[in-house]
Amino acid sequence: MRSSLALLFCSAGVCIAAPALARSPVPVVAAPVAHGSSWASELVELAELVKPTDTTCTDHCWVLDHMRFSGALGQGKVDFTLEGSVLQKGTYQIPLFGPADKVRLEGVTENGGHATIGFEEGHYYLHTSSPHFTLRGKLVLPEDRTVTIVGPLNSLDSDVTGGRITEGAHMTALAASALHFDAEGDAPPPQPPVFTIARALRVGKSIDFEYKLTAQASADLGVVHLPLRYGERVVDVAGSTGWRIESEELLLPTTGKVADITITGTLSNVSSFQPDPRAPFEWWLLESDAEHRVLAAGDAKQHDINESPLLRREPNSRLYLVQRGQHLDVTLQTLQSLDVLAATIRSHSRQVILTSSGDLVMQDMLTYDNSGLDYLYYTPDGKPLFLSTDGASERVMHKDGSDDLMVPMRMGQHSIVVQSLSQTSIGSLMGRITVPGPRVPLATGSEMLTFGLPASVHPIVVTGGDQTQWPVSMNDGIALALAGLASMLALRGWKKRSLGTVTMFGLWFVAKPAFAVVLGVGVVALLFPLFARLGKTTRRVTLALGVLGAVIVGVPTLVMSSKARGIDETTAMVAASDGVVDTRVSLEMSANDKSNIAQRVNLPMQGAQAQAIGGNVNFAAQLAHGGLVDGVRPVALTLPTYEHAAYASRQLVTPARAFTPVVYYITDSGIALLALAWLSCAAALAWSQRDKLRALRDRIRALLAPKPVDVVATAAPTPAE
Repeated sequence: MRSSLALLFCSAGVCIAAPALARSPVPVVAAPVAHGSSWASELVELAELVKPTDTTCTDHCWVLDHMRFSGALGQGKVDFTLEGSVLQKGTYQIPLFGPADKVRLEGVTENGGHATIGFEEGHYYLHTSSPHFTLRGKLVLPEDRTVTIVGPLNSLDSDVTGGRITEGAHMTALAASALHFDAEGDAPPPQPPVFTIARALRVGKSIDFEYKLTAQASADLGVVHLPLRYGERVVDVAGSTGWRIESEELLLPTTGKVADITITGTLSNVSSFQPDPRAPFEWWLLESDAEHRVLAAGDAKQHDINESPLLRREPNSRLYLVQRGQHLDVTLQTLQSLDVLAATIRSHSRQVILTSSGDLVMQDMLTYDNSGLDYLYYTPDGKPLFLSTDGASERVMHKDGSDDLMVPMRMGQHSIVVQSLSQTSIGSLMGRITVPGPRVPLATGSEMLTFGLPASVHPIVVTGGDQTQWPVSMNDGIALALAGLASMLALRGWKKRSLGTVTMFGLWFVAKPAFAVVLGVGVVALLFPLFARLGKTTRRVTLALGVLGAVIVGVPTLVMSSKARGIDETTAMVAASDGVVDTRVSLEMSANDKSNIAQRVNLPMQGAQAQAIGGNVNFAAQLAHGGLVDGVRPVALTLPTYEHAAYASRQLVTPARAFTPVVYYITDSGIALLALAWLSCAAALAWSQRDKLRALRDRIRALLAPKPVDVVATAAPTPAE
């Protein structure tokens, strides 16, 4: 009867659970062990099989409540008991001890039965589904007697004999905590027979220390204690696993009989230092950066830095040997830093070319040294057209609401090239052009200007540099002196002499050979009366010396004058080739190109270019606006040629001491006016000497006229009779 009733209930349960099983898969869970053979227990087992397991728990699914260590520590083993609970039904992996490659578990049971133990990620774990579990077993300690509690564990108690846990016998809230078992118990640890320590203090933005500790003994060292007597803040320890600070002591677990440990950290301040009582002496390495100075006093002796067991990092390192009973007093001085130049312009080479239509094409080449600036605010004297850094084209960008270009700066020494365009007016006869140049908020070592002028414009004077460039040279001064001397000897009256000087000096600029011929004729005419009175032999010697002197003086004068005439062209070509990008060719810009560029300087973008997004414009729009497109890398503008050049330079240019050269010039019309004035002076001089010129003309005519032929008169023959 009971068997039939149980079978009926089972059939009903299966019919009820079948739809649920069809809707969602059910994980297979091991059936619990029955504690009776009644039909009620069979129904409970069937319900456990049919009911789906809740697998929604992913965090905080279990709790480790309490752990207790007991037993004798002398054999390197301790007994442990661990109590915990599962918060939600399921099967979980409970982390236990680590490291798994050094710790060994023996005889582990769960709730009196077999415990399933495994390891992963360097620690052991318990695989369980029990709501409440009690784990018991033996823990075999590693050689360094350091065990890691993965946790989190609520509380831990230790009741071991023959030793202790250095962290304490009663602890709470442990997570990833390292426990160090000391087999000596409360007895003081033995002193290693060999104990040396070397210390280094490195002063910079903070006071860093480095300790190198070496210990050696005939037995296992265990845990080495290092007192932190100077307020050290330990950051890292190399050579010891599971180090810990307790009661102003650094606990360093070691393995074996020899230990080499390096300790690094920071100090809040320096003070008077003494060696550790266990060490017969200590090495102290003191060093600092350029902003600090470390002073050492006391009875410690300074040694050669090459004997230091620690690596030196600064050139001002000093090594001291502090023996037992000695002390080293260290003080620190902070040096105040001053504001210095983070970037400078090494050289600035400028080319400003004036075209016949009044366009100023400017090219600036700057070589800079940078160690701290990101951008250079550069204000060109005109419309910026091109920018490059180290020969690579850069996008031309400026800050909103400002005309300053933002040139990206690179660390080290580099060069930039900037091209810009402006306009000016050319005077009819003469005038001046002020070249303020770009504004750069950096100190410039040297700046040189080459000002190119067209054929119709001639430079006269250049001011604003270290030296003023004048249009006349020493040869011109000598020619003026000779013209004045000849006028004084040949003419009478200051008016005639002035006219003669102006006429002769103007002839020097018009035709230097003619000037030399006229001057030579005057000298011959002046010396001819004296020459006629000399003897025949003396006249020959004097004539030879005169010809030789004329050659010696005249030939160098003509050569120097020819060099002076061609120096503008030669220097202009050299200056144009120095510091100019490869885009310069020997072709003038066409009139259409100049007009298009000039219009683009003064007119804003309109039409298709203003509607372009990201520089995407069509071909027609580019042609309509002279090829100027926003947002692309520019190309260099071809520099026009020039016939005349003016130069100016200055050393050490700063924003407070700007370099603003001024070029004074004269046009062809002005030169024509001067030539007309010179001709007027020559005509006035000739009119004042008209009588002498007529007499000279008559004399020349008389000399050139043919001589009369003498006719001998003969008697007429008598008529024949």
